[in-house]
Amino acid sequence: PGAGLPPAPRERALPAWTRSMTAGHRATGAAGPHAERPDPAAGLTGQWTTARATAPHTGSFVSVSAAPPAPDLLAGLEGRHSTGIDLGRLGRWEEAGEVHREVAAQRGRVLGPDHPDTLASHYEIGLTLSRTGRAEEALHEFARVAEGRERALGTDHPQTLAARQATAHALGRLGRHAEAHQLYETVLAVRERVMGPDHPDTLRCRHNLAFTLCRLGRPEDSWRLAREVADARARVLGPTHPDTLATRYEVAYTLGRLGRWAEALATYQDVARSRADVLGADHPDAFAARYEAGISLGRLGRDTEALELYRSLVADRTRTAGAADPETLRARHGLGVNLGRLGRWEEALAEARDVCALRERALGPDHPDTVVSRREVAAGLGWLGRWSEALVAYRQVAEARTRTLGPDHPQTLAARDDEAHCLERLAQA
Repeated sequence: PGAGLPPAPRERALPAWTRSMTAGHRATGAAGPHAERPDPAAGLTGQWTTARATAPHTGSFVSVSAAPPAPDLLAGLEGRHSTGIDLGRLGRWEEAGEVHREVAAQRGRVLGPDHPDTLASHYEIGLTLSRTGRAEEALHEFARVAEGRERALGTDHPQTLAARQATAHALGRLGRHAEAHQLYETVLAVRERVMGPDHPDTLRCRHNLAFTLCRLGRPEDSWRLAREVADARARVLGPTHPDTLATRYEVAYTLGRLGRWAEALATYQDVARSRADVLGADHPDAFAARYEAGISLGRLGRDTEALELYRSLVADRTRTAGAADPETLRARHGLGVNLGRLGRWEEALAEARDVCALRERALGPDHPDTVVSRREVAAGLGWLGRWSEALVAYRQVAEARTRTLGPDHPQTLAARDDEAHCLERLAQA
């Protein structure tokens, strides 16, 4: 190839910057700020956090105040607890956290720190911390609840198991997948013994275990377990129950990790249709499955179809969540990737620049999504032969990754390689 032109792709290889368009960085159906991907412990709200004990406890919950708390006070605290849960369901997690902290403090004073109601409030605090991206604090809160419930209710009590499972989820969010895997296996053994293999809570734990296996680099084991859980949930809950569809979504993800993209595509498309029917066409979970179907189309070389899918998804996300919503920008990222794959680099560059600017304003210059978009800008400039401009962008990417990941991280080293390649092209020109 002539000077100033990008090298010709080999065997239809995708540009390196499109590696971010994999099922590894998934669209999320979760509402609320800082949501990243469907939360495998999302079902922990509902019955686990609000139900009363299903087995008698052995602890003695004596009020720590001088006199028994007034029924009106307890009823008021219960009402505020419910208000906090409702705020969370609306995606108002910061406000929910404030309510639960106030209730937890007052319940601790009048009921004691190990009373089930006090621990229920602390559990909800953990959920709000998890949903607002504060995984380390959430881990501390869930571990505290698990210890308190074990003392008060016993090791095998469903609420104790719920707290331990939430602890495992928090470990996973922190990238501590081996620890999460060990804890999930421990909880699963108890759930199968106490509740049975087909109890919904047991199946939720198995789903989370499958999720973790994939993050440990065991996609074959993950796929096998996820498929078993999907079949069991379809039998117990029904084929279109949201939990069944969540596990089928995980099956599709592991199929993609195994390179079985045609099967992944068919599964994502079926999940997207079912979610649209059950939850509504504009539900975030339906959008998330459509996004993943677009990734699968791209991996299969069906770039025109992927482009049209993302164009439609961008319109729907913009209409329902706004132009600056992170998931709208993720869909626009997909649109730009497929414009590039089709050789429409001027359009791809314009899209990448716009998305990068919006992400930088909303997330900051060093956020991983912003850096990915900046790298996409650099790649587009390179494919257009504008190597001097590309060099500036590649250096910004390398500097951001050095700051956030360290100089020896694989992504930092890849960014330095991009910078070196850009310098070579400038020398040739």
